[in-house]
Amino acid sequence: MNDPGDPRNKHRTRESQKQLRALLMEWDPIGVGWTPEAADEYDCMISPLMHQLHDGTEERDIRRWIVAEVESHFGMRSDSHREAELAANIVRWWSVRSKES
Repeated sequence: MNDPGDPRNKHRTRESQKQLRALLMEWDPIGVGWTPEAADEYDCMISPLMHQLHDGTEERDIRRWIVAEVESHFGMRSDSHREAELAANIVRWWSVRSKES
C-alpha cells in the first residue's frame, strides 16, 4: 500500500512526497526554505528517502545517508544534531503516514 514505486499508489505517493518535502524545507541546511523559487531544492532527497522508508531502513542508516548527502551533494559540513533530528522526524512521520489508509 505504501510502496512509492507502485503506480497504483500514485496519489498517495504524491501526498507523501509533498509532506516529506515540507519536512526537508523545515530542516533547510542551506537556508533557502523561505524562498518560493527554492521550493524544490531538496527534492533530490525525496525519492531515495521514500524508498528507504518503504524498505524499512533504520533511523541510524537514514541519518548516515542524510549526512553523506549533505556533504557530497550539497558540499556542506554536516551537523550531527541537525541531521539526527531530521532522521528522527522523518522516521516518526513515516510511522504515522504508513498506517494511514
